[in-house]
Amino acid sequence: MDRLNKIMNIYNKILELENDGKVDYDVNYRGGHYGLSRSDVADLLGLGGYADYLPSKVGAFCNYLAGGLRGSITVSDYNKNLPKKYVLKVIAFTNACKKRYKEIEDGIGLNDDEDANGETNWDSWGTTRSRKAGVISGY
Repeated sequence: MDRLNKIMNIYNKILELENDGKVDYDVNYRGGHYGLSRSDVADLLGLGGYADYLPSKVGAFCNYLAGGLRGSITVSDYNKNLPKKYVLKVIAFTNACKKRYKEIEDGIGLNDDEDANGETNWDSWGTTRSRKAGVISGY
């Protein structure tokens, strides 16, 4: 339960930062990203001098596959030499970003069964299936 509380605290902090305009995100039908700079993540998670063990942007992203299809929502990686006590915090952070990315997609109708005209939303249909197959990128 303690681990779940930590994840929810990170998620709630992300929402606060988003409301304050500090989260960098762009979620649309051509993919996108959601997250923070490495220095902001290091400060948020208390990583001390390990900020350079993270990529410049940390969070979740989605590649555009073409033809209206989006790939799987995936998360940033980290340097494998990052101490384990920090790895778990980074994983919790990136998973919270992934959850929020999906919520934004759902909120703007990208995953609706029907489009604005009441027709089948083929982009959503195809994206759902590409994600089930684990497709991240078309390259």
